[in-house]
Amino acid sequence: MLAHRSNEKEILDLGPGNYTAEEFTHCQKMLFRINQILGTFHGTVNVLKKSGKKAQVMDVGCGAGLFILNLSRHFPKMTFHGIDISSEAIDMANHEKSVFTSDTSNVKFEKMAEPELTFDENSVDIILATMVCHHMGNEEIIAFFKQALRTTKDKVIINDLHRNPIAYWFYYLFSPILFRNRLITYDGLISIKRGFIRQELITLLEQAGMKHYQVKWCFPFRWRIIIWKK
Repeated sequence: MLAHRSNEKEILDLGPGNYTAEEFTHCQKMLFRINQILGTFHGTVNVLKKSGKKAQVMDVGCGAGLFILNLSRHFPKMTFHGIDISSEAIDMANHEKSVFTSDTSNVKFEKMAEPELTFDENSVDIILATMVCHHMGNEEIIAFFKQALRTTKDKVIINDLHRNPIAYWFYYLFSPILFRNRLITYDGLISIKRGFIRQELITLLEQAGMKHYQVKWCFPFRWRIIIWKK
């Protein structure tokens, strides 16, 4: 079952007609909480600490924007630009920004008309993509790597999932008890099946022509990939 990446679609990928607004809102908030608990958020903070204090960060597939809104607390001199192809995600992101308890003047959100990155070359310092690549097919990922590296001046930071039987069965047993949201429990299992093993990531990076990169396994069952411009 986990020998190869799955092509199954997640409910979220099927569009708003397949879930309620309440399910979507709860799911987005829980996903950020999961990223906090599993260390994805704090790991990203540690990487950004090594960047320029006034760096421009673009979050691709920003969802409800909670990731970069909370990053802005740690890095008030950086600017954050969240983009997503989902109207409901950007609407929620702008709402979360309006009620956020810290200054958010350095954060903006924008709906994209198409999934491709069509920004000017070297137009931002850092591209961030958290739990985005597993939604893509291999050819889309290769194209994204190329587009992201073209857009950034410095580096691309990617957080995603390790496809592993232990992770799958642990999540299968405990996610219905812990989360009680089908967008998290059902989609989460598909996400793991759409995740990556190390060699797959290396192959995709090399097929995209990436020369300077790091693929780091992080507990529990996740990857942090950094691609440097040079």
